[in-house]
Amino acid sequence: MTSFLSSRKRVLIQMAVLAAIGIGAMEWFKANYVLGIDEQIVKCIPGVDYVIGDLDDRELVRGGVFIVESKGIEPLFDDGTLLVKFLRAFPGDTVKVSENGVFVNGTKVAGAGLPNAEKLGREPEDFYGEKVLGDDEFWILGTTPESFDSRYWGSVSYEQIKARAYPLI
Repeated sequence: MTSFLSSRKRVLIQMAVLAAIGIGAMEWFKANYVLGIDEQIVKCIPGVDYVIGDLDDRELVRGGVFIVESKGIEPLFDDGTLLVKFLRAFPGDTVKVSENGVFVNGTKVAGAGLPNAEKLGREPEDFYGEKVLGDDEFWILGTTPESFDSRYWGSVSYEQIKARAYPLI
């Protein structure tokens, strides 16, 4: 009987150690990474359903994919909602939104059309314009006109850029 209790105690200790290791690993992962799942029918980045964001990698790369925290764009998204977008323009860049598309320093980076203007109770022309981005202003875009992004609400700050994102599938 003593042998049975000893082996049972040993198994319980081993299970507790494994559970502690598993919990520690999950906590480490949560502190360093974020998983993103795009459940939208029309995706901002077509073909990408999942991304992993590296919270320690905030080196800004033009054209890179980043996880960005929404701020001040209610009712589209509550503050703090994480969005996955391409970083298209930096401070000092000239951004132009027109009936022909979105241009950064004269180069077209997104196609024409602003279909979400109607959802916002506005006309597409309301979003047309040209701007030189100021200090701490970055322009983020999805790949489709249906993407709610900077063409609808303007620039984001560096503080809002939370992680470099890497598409998984």
